[in-house]
This record gives sequence, C-alpha cells and structure tokens, in this order.
Amino acid sequence: MKNNKPQLFSFSHLAAKLASWLGYKRFKKSLKQTEKTQRKTLKNITQAVAGTELGERYGIQGDMSWEAYAQKVPISSYADCSPLIEKQRAGAKNCLTHSSCQRYQPTSGSTSKVKWIPYTNAFLNELNSAVSPWMTDMYRSNPGMRQGKHYWSFSWVPTELRETLSGDINDDLKLLPWWKRKFMAMSKAVPDEVSLADTSDDSLFATLCFLLVNKDLTFLSVWSPTFALNLLDSLSLHRKELSDALEFGHWGDRSVSLKNLQCPQSLDVAQLLNEWDGNINADFLSKLWPSLALISAWDTSTSAIWAKKLSELFPQASFKGKGLWATEGVVTIPFQGKYPLAICSHFYEFMDIKTNRVYPSWGLHIGQEVYPLLTTGSGLLRYMIKDKLKVSDFLNDCPCFEFLGRVDGVDMVGEKLSSDLASDIIHQFSKPFLPAVDVRPLSLLAVPSPTPFYLLLCEVDGNVSQRVVSEMNRTLAMRLEAELQKSFHYKLARDLGQLDHAAVHCSYDARELYLERGNKRGMVSGNIKVEPLVLWDGELTFDYKHYSTIASVVKEESNIKEAVSHGG
Repeated sequence: MKNNKPQLFSFSHLAAKLASWLGYKRFKKSLKQTEKTQRKTLKNITQAVAGTELGERYGIQGDMSWEAYAQKVPISSYADCSPLIEKQRAGAKNCLTHSSCQRYQPTSGSTSKVKWIPYTNAFLNELNSAVSPWMTDMYRSNPGMRQGKHYWSFSWVPTELRETLSGDINDDLKLLPWWKRKFMAMSKAVPDEVSLADTSDDSLFATLCFLLVNKDLTFLSVWSPTFALNLLDSLSLHRKELSDALEFGHWGDRSVSLKNLQCPQSLDVAQLLNEWDGNINADFLSKLWPSLALISAWDTSTSAIWAKKLSELFPQASFKGKGLWATEGVVTIPFQGKYPLAICSHFYEFMDIKTNRVYPSWGLHIGQEVYPLLTTGSGLLRYMIKDKLKVSDFLNDCPCFEFLGRVDGVDMVGEKLSSDLASDIIHQFSKPFLPAVDVRPLSLLAVPSPTPFYLLLCEVDGNVSQRVVSEMNRTLAMRLEAELQKSFHYKLARDLGQLDHAAVHCSYDARELYLERGNKRGMVSGNIKVEPLVLWDGELTFDYKHYSTIASVVKEESNIKEAVSHGG
C-alpha cells in the first residue's frame, strides 16, 4: 500500500501556514506603524474593561488616550488584581473585563504560592496574534519542518494540581483558535491525552514513547532546553522499560495511569534501544530522529548554556529562540533573526530602569534597559513583568529587545524563584533549630550545573561536631525541599526532573565561602553584599550531599538530639 504520510504532512503544514498567513501579514504591516497599532490595541482593551468593576475603580473609558490612561491607572502587580480574580473565579461577572474567561492558568508568584491568570477569549486572540507571524516565519526559514511531525511541549502542571484542572491547561496548542488547532493536530507527534496521566512522570514516559516511534519528527518545540535534555536523559534511565513498552505495545505498570492512551509499538525502535550502550550522543539521536530540522527553546540568559548543549546533540537541526513569553502575556517573538515586540498582541509600556520613567513602545531608543508593563485582554492593566530587557534594535518602526534576566529572582529552568521567597526561607531557618545548635542561614544559592539545584548556605558555631552538622544538613535539606515545593514552578521543575533535590551546607566558615566567590570575580570583600538569592556562577568549593529520599523529619531530629546529648 502506498504511504500517504508525506502528502498528509504537506497538506497539514500548508493548511497551518495558510491559517497563520493573515496574522503574519498584519504583523508585517504593523511593524511600520507602531504607534497607530498600539493605540488601537489600547482602545480595544479599554472598551472591554469600561463598565466593569475594575473599570469603575480607575474611571476607564473606552475612547481614552494613552496619555489619559497612564495618568489614571497605576502600575500594578498580581496582588493588586488578585481579589477581583478570585471573585471572578468564584463566579462573579464583569469583574475585570467583559470578555468571557475560558480558564485560569496557574503560575508562580513572589508573595503568593500560585497566581491564577485569566485566559479570556480576547487574551487568547492576542496570543494567536503573536503565534501567527512566528509560525509563518519558521515555515519560511525552515522548509524541512513541512516534511514530518511536530512536537509541541505542554504547559506542564505539577502532579497534585492535575485533578483540579481541565485537560486543556496542559496543552500549548489549546492557546490557538480551534480552526488552527485542527490543521496543526494532523501533524502532532504526541497526542493530547498524555497530559491526562495521573503523574508528571507517567506523562513524560508516554511522551518519550510517542516521540520514539516518530522517526519523521521534524520540529521540536519546548520552553526550557533543560526539559528536552531531561527527556533525553530519561532515554537512558528508562531504557529497558521503554523498550518493553514499544516491543509489546503495553504500558506495563503504568497502565492505570495511562488508561486513556493506546501504547504505541515499534519493534525496530525497541531493538535499537536494546542494542544501545546508554550513552546519549549526536550519532545515536540522529538514528532516532534523522529528519529533525528545527528546535525551538529559550536560548538567552541562564538558558544559554543548556540551549547550546541541546543544539550540539542535534547538529542536523537549526535552533531558534522563543522570545519572551510569560503566563501573563507575550512580549517578544523570534522573527527574521531578531526579537521584535509582539506588537499586535497586548498594549505595552516600558519603565526605564535608570530613571523609572515610563515610555510607550513608540518612544524607546536603542540601549535603554527597561521593565515591560502589559495591558492585556485578560484584564491585567499596566502589569509589571519582572524581566530586564535591553532595546537592541528596530525592525522597521518596531523596537526589538534582548532579554537580560529576571529582575528579582532566579530562573534556571523555568522555576521562577524570587528574592522575596528566599528571604522568607532564610527568616524561617533563622529560628533556633535545637537548643544546643544555632544555625544562621546566609544565602540561597542557585547552582546551575551539572543538574541545577538550590543550596542553602548556613553558618554554625565551631563547637558543633561534624556528626551533628551532617545530620543537620540532611534534615534541613528535607525542610528546604518541602518549602521550595510550595512554589508552583519549582514543584513543576522537580516533577519534570529539571531540578535536583535541594541541599543544605552548614559550615563553620560560611561567610568566607560566600565572600570567596566575590573575590574571584574581582570584588573587594568590604563591598560584597550578601544577597538572599544568588545564581552561583562558578564551581562550588565545598562538599555537599543530595538526599534523594525524604525520610521522617522527626526521626532525623531525634538522631541530632541523640548526637548532641552524647556530646557529639
């Protein structure tokens, strides 16, 4: 029988490209009309907000200018709008905007454990206005994409939230209009149902199985490159289980969790896995996915080193960055080799970091370092995104940006930990641990290599024995891990294997260890400020230990008390 797969893929990709064509043309035109486009976008949003509880609060009118809008509406954060969001989630109408809300997307917050961002119809249309030019540009610059299947990573949520959320939370393609999803679904390598598994681990296993049987994979889209690297590491970790599943077409011990999915089958891939030595390298990966033409992932700031590693494993594929996307909205997209503002999506303003003056998008100049303020169809008004950007260029009349990093936190793999959270943890751990043992937490260190993890550096008195210190490291590490897992994106990164278990290092000379890092960077000890949260951009000069299994804290404390009572 003749294989019709190439024709099917060609049709689905052509249809997806055509579905994005109007958005692409609109974006291209708007690049030359930044101010006109943005003022029209603001008008559309204010018309949808006028008359709501939020609109009444600030006196918003549908025809107000940007100048009047900026005078009446203050710069906001999630704390400012969370009462109305919670009221709306409870069923109240006309709280934030007249646009109906389809769902609430969870993300991490600095003061709240989870933020719930409204995804209204208007907001989803704004996201589509960013996806369309991005997709079209990728199809035009990477024709090899059109020859096979695509993998779009899911907007993963932690295991314990899965029972309370709808299935579309986990599917990035659900951000698109139904008619565009229809065409793109025809070339999806991994079915939606993987997101319905009981645990993240089972979802990842099923994802790998479906990817393995798709030798015609041509496009791999993930957010964090460490997620893709973790998937590849799982090939070696679960090699035998993967081989068995693909040989017999059965999920084995995961059958209950994956009951909504038919296990794929491939004797060829099963044999390839059985013959493989377990070393992940470019040669082996090219046998699995010989047609891979393009990888898309974050490639700036702390993601750069991991993006480079991922790219080196697939030398046959091109690599394209993602631009700046947050749960609250999109700021930039990759387009024609640059990262222009997603000008047709939301309304944007920018706060100059040096002067705190706020500029509209049409008032920026090259070299400015700014924070973005988003006004979106979800009802977020002048909402500050805590990301530091630099105006790097212009594409026609539209500003382009370089992402410099998070303003008030660390984001190694998408975990988005804030300085506020680190300060709170340090405060908690500063309380007396035991009557005979005084622990002084110094700083929470984000360690990016080899597998990223967080380490709390603490100081103890010299009269505490090494045995007690070792017991404290273990117990405090378990406490630290439990506290960090209250943060949505940290828990998610742990579920997906992107972060290792947290560690604690209690030391007699913790301050010297911290200062040593600054000295190596050319700083004078007297000018080194101890920060609550630090990206440790160098080798750790002290020993530490990970504890992969969480035992009873009570039992561990009992061990310490016993050690102390015996003069240990």
